[in-house]
Amino acid sequence: MLVLLFNTIEDAISKLNIIKEQLLNLRERYGAIKEKLKINAEIEDKLTKLGFQPSHQVITVHAIPHTMNIHIAPHSTWLLSKLNVIDDNINYVVNEIEKINKYLNGIKGRDASVMVLIDYANKKTRLVIMP
Repeated sequence: MLVLLFNTIEDAISKLNIIKEQLLNLRERYGAIKEKLKINAEIEDKLTKLGFQPSHQVITVHAIPHTMNIHIAPHSTWLLSKLNVIDDNINYVVNEIEKINKYLNGIKGRDASVMVLIDYANKKTRLVIMP
C-alpha cells in the first residue's frame, strides 16, 4: 500500500510525476533482469521435463585448458514469477498515478492538501482533497 500526503495540488502533481518516472526506471531495470531469468527458467523447465528434480547442483566440466563449474539453481522460475507480480504492481501504480495527475490538472483551486492512497494488492485507489 502506498500512502502519500501533499501540501498543495501543484506539489502533488510534481512529486507524483517524479515517483512515476522512478517507477518506470525501476520497471526497465526489472525487465532486463527478467530477460536473463527467463533463460534460466527455461533450462530449469527442460531439466524438470527430463526427470531431474532440480536442486542446487554443481556440474564440473573438464575442458582444456580450464575446468568450468556450472551451477544449477532452481530459483529462477520462482524469482521470475515474483518479478512478474512486482511488474504488475508497478504497472498498476503508474496507471493510477497517471489518472490522478489527469484529475488534479483539471482542478482550479491549487491550495488544497492532497492525500493519495494506492492499494496495489487489492487494486483500490483513493484520492482525498482537503481544503
